[in-house]
Amino acid sequence: MENPAVQDARSKKIIVLSHCCLNQNARIRGLAFAPGVVRPLIDYLLTQDVGIYQMTCPEVTFMGTLRWGQVKKQFDTPMFRAHCQKLADEILDQVEDYRQGGYAVLGFIMMDSSPVCGLDTIPVSADENEDLGGMVWYTPQQKIIPGQGVFAEILKKSTARRGYTDIPFISYPEVDDQALLDQAFSKIRALFE
Repeated sequence: MENPAVQDARSKKIIVLSHCCLNQNARIRGLAFAPGVVRPLIDYLLTQDVGIYQMTCPEVTFMGTLRWGQVKKQFDTPMFRAHCQKLADEILDQVEDYRQGGYAVLGFIMMDSSPVCGLDTIPVSADENEDLGGMVWYTPQQKIIPGQGVFAEILKKSTARRGYTDIPFISYPEVDDQALLDQAFSKIRALFE
């Protein structure tokens, strides 16, 4: 029974975000492009009266905040994949619960150019034959190529396996490229139409 003195104002709309969209402090040192939140994205979402679900950062929960920047190949291990699968299952259990409760889960917004959350682009070693690992003073050159990060792959496959093919995945660019930002916002705005 509802309390007649309280009016429930919830929108019953939810958007799921990569952790660093709401907390740039989780990023690798030197890669945060905002002091706290990704303001253009968050400011827009706030105007849409949507609930914001912040996914756990797989990198922080596996390696902490003092980790080094890495390429996808370094995260593509059985141990890290198991960690990502556990997080994906927890996230999707909550998505399922919301959907069973009549909520609209509008989409996943993933941070691009990440070896873990990248949806369209990922960092790889500039020399594919180069051995990775070693001491901290040895850092291989990187390049960004089309591809999906380890967590993005697992989350997308897990979402499809549960039959949630109606929930879109949208890439938010890490770089300040106006064309990429316009493209991302066009897709994000379409979620609310």
